[in-house]
Amino acid sequence: MANAVLLALRLEGVLQSWGDHAKWETRDSADFPSKSGVVGLLACAMGLERDNPEITTLSDSVQIAVRADRPGTRMLDFHTVQGRPRLYTAAGARTPDKSTIVSKRWYLQDASFLVLIETDEPWRERICQALKAPKWPIYLGRKSCVPSRPVLDGITTEYEDLLDALRRYPPAERAQETLYYECEIPQDSGASYHRADALLPGERAFTLRQVYCGAIQREVCDVSDKN
Repeated sequence: MANAVLLALRLEGVLQSWGDHAKWETRDSADFPSKSGVVGLLACAMGLERDNPEITTLSDSVQIAVRADRPGTRMLDFHTVQGRPRLYTAAGARTPDKSTIVSKRWYLQDASFLVLIETDEPWRERICQALKAPKWPIYLGRKSCVPSRPVLDGITTEYEDLLDALRRYPPAERAQETLYYECEIPQDSGASYHRADALLPGERAFTLRQVYCGAIQREVCDVSDKN
């Protein structure tokens, strides 16, 4: 059986934010990049407008796996937002006209994620070219979160599938001993849950996606053993 052809992305930056349940004045961040966020990054590199139906086709055409080499530390930031027309609070109530509210926004600091993508050759080539020369600036979940290194790490045929790549792909610098991951393909062990981050046709419309999670224990060399 031939090995899979996979795109490897490295998402690293001072700040990242991948909203899972972001609503009104509270903007959260999930522990892992969302599929809609990754697809949005790719669409941005391709220069696809938000209402372009190709974005939904792209989401349906890719399988992804994400590994947290460095999960990062959480940071809370505060913004003031003035609304015209009126804004909504987290409880769903409308604020007074021309009012200002405080928006709470969560970020991940110094995180590093490996994102592996499996798709057919036309999309793979298109994604690869777009990441090498993005039409629009790309960002890690929010426009203020700029990558600190090139996102595209390369194309690999060294692994059987997404799970094999998750387990054996070289970790980032300063990676933790235990690497947690999410994957779209089923596995024999581990847990699964649903994330509301699979794109539906229409602007900002999502449905549930089943992901399988697990952990990989790295073999870390103790420098004291060399002395």
